[in-house]
Amino acid sequence: MTNKIEKDIIKNLDTSKNYVIALSGGVDSAVLATIVAKQVPNVRSIFVRHNQQHSNELEESANRISKKLKIYHKALDSNLEENSSETKMREARYEILYSQLKEEEILLTGHTLSDKVETFFINLLRGTRVRGLRSIPKMTERTMRPLLGVSKENLIKYAKENDVEYLDDVSNFDNKIIRNWIRNELIPKVDEKFSGTIEEKVSSLITEIESIFETTDLDFKYVKTAKGYIEIPVALVREKNIKSNMYISLLSKTLGMPSLQKKDIEKILMAINDEKKVNFDNNWSCGVSNSLLIFINKKIWSEQYETKEQELGFFKFLSTEKVKFMNNWTAFLPQEEAFSIRSIKDGDKIKVDGKNVKVSEIFRNYGINNVLKEVWPVIFVEEEIYWVPGVRKSDSLIEYEKSGKSNIMIASIEKSSIEDY
Repeated sequence: MTNKIEKDIIKNLDTSKNYVIALSGGVDSAVLATIVAKQVPNVRSIFVRHNQQHSNELEESANRISKKLKIYHKALDSNLEENSSETKMREARYEILYSQLKEEEILLTGHTLSDKVETFFINLLRGTRVRGLRSIPKMTERTMRPLLGVSKENLIKYAKENDVEYLDDVSNFDNKIIRNWIRNELIPKVDEKFSGTIEEKVSSLITEIESIFETTDLDFKYVKTAKGYIEIPVALVREKNIKSNMYISLLSKTLGMPSLQKKDIEKILMAINDEKKVNFDNNWSCGVSNSLLIFINKKIWSEQYETKEQELGFFKFLSTEKVKFMNNWTAFLPQEEAFSIRSIKDGDKIKVDGKNVKVSEIFRNYGINNVLKEVWPVIFVEEEIYWVPGVRKSDSLIEYEKSGKSNIMIASIEKSSIEDY
């Protein structure tokens, strides 16, 4: 047992590289630190203060472990309040740890096979799609989890056999926390009724799911993104099949959500079937426009408008004195300092063919619906709408362009394909 755990860790390490261990004071990171410190010359550890009950005792344990191993160690503060959720603690911990990583360093965490299986059940019970069932990956960006093939039970045995000091986190026994209930009640009861361990069965299933993701052919060129914007053809996510599930999982990653839960998926289907705008909990909204499922983060777009950037979502504006083509994406505007760009407001009108027409009606006629029309840029000269790029020019702008002055603005669409999943 001892040799197997050590081999599992050592085979994933490169002794020429620099590592930082997230040292919590518990058994997982204590065993990890003990083995790594013996093998790797350049290693240090960090403890993040979560400001929860028994945090002081865990910090003292981490201090003793690092001192015994003779590795550089420091504890860092967080702004977490007492009784913070597991999610908030995890987010704060990674934010602090990543902020401390030097360019050449790799973060090591003590996640185990047991953690991986528990996360699988958490995501499953929350109604996640396939991507969430992949659970915890062994390597992400600059983070490595060498213990993902080792169960908690075997780690505890290793710690006892090798006199590894650690402290049990008493919060792990609070079954009001979903992860603890799964660990302390659900899994033991399932193991009582079925032969073999559920950890082994779920681990094999996760491996199969991961292999499906690696071999299934997804066409990413149809999924486009920009700052605060994502689009995907409705046809790719409407059907209930493995590819559809995987495209929806792709959306969760791009939206910055760990996984789309059942309620989120129901919102997406509502947007598709009822052609209504729906809102998520992280400033994103979605709706259908021209057979595309479009996601907009209005907060991001608003921040871009406020800072007067030349790039707004998937729009890019460029001022020039010469242009080789004339269309609705090019306008000759009065002097540069006189115009401004913002999104549509209720009651905005544009003068077309001698009539003041609501911009919202023009959008409707061009198939620019709900979430998209809320952020589409509108060009003003003083208080008058001169131009809705790609849609209409006002009578005033058409008349001005006859002057032939070359103060030109070009609007282009800049969307990127998602290459890496």
